[in-house]
Amino acid sequence: MFSVLRLIVKKSLGSRNSSLYSAENVFSEENMKRTIAKFASMKPVRMNTNQPAKKAAVLIPLCEVDEKVSVLYTLRAAHLKSHRGQVSFPGGMQDVSDKTLEDTALRETKEELGISSDQIEIWGSGKLIVTKRETCVMPVIGRIRGNLDIKELKINPMEVEEVFTVPLEDLCNPAFLGYTQFRNSASLPVFLGGKRRIWGLTALMTNMCLCSLLPPKAYSQRIKYITPVKPSKPLYR
Repeated sequence: MFSVLRLIVKKSLGSRNSSLYSAENVFSEENMKRTIAKFASMKPVRMNTNQPAKKAAVLIPLCEVDEKVSVLYTLRAAHLKSHRGQVSFPGGMQDVSDKTLEDTALRETKEELGISSDQIEIWGSGKLIVTKRETCVMPVIGRIRGNLDIKELKINPMEVEEVFTVPLEDLCNPAFLGYTQFRNSASLPVFLGGKRRIWGLTALMTNMCLCSLLPPKAYSQRIKYITPVKPSKPLYR
């Protein structure tokens, strides 16, 4: 009898937790407004004391795949000059024809994946992230309308080698969460629940998105930073 009750409770908890990631909850009007407000008010991220002149934007694409709310990622082509072979979001440098950085994110998504702007519902933007390079990046959250089929995307092989999606449940699973501490720098999150390891700036923006999109009981990433030990005196003479 005890085993049966425990099984019922376990199934009930699993169902309740799964509902936190459902399209009905995540894509609701109330949650969208809450996400936009929280994402826009997040503390600015600076990895460089200088203010870069070059600006770029990326789209953090929320989508629905096989009835699961997911996040879409790309693998940059191996022949590109920068960040080749790395997991990324669709995006790139601002062009003179772009009126806003949100336009940049939409244009780059169209060029890389063939997804037009009328297929994307822009939710909102975060603050510019000042990277270690001579570029600052604006993350933009948007929803790809309808059920996404990766096979139907018109992927640009000159820029993208691969496209994959990761369900929110897998991104938020504590068993697949980690972090990387860079030497004399900060610690950044790492996500291991998808087809490929998500790290670096893409992981940072993923973390920012999930913190805005979901309640703490659905996503709670613990990122530690251990201060390097510096001996006050030489160990050997």
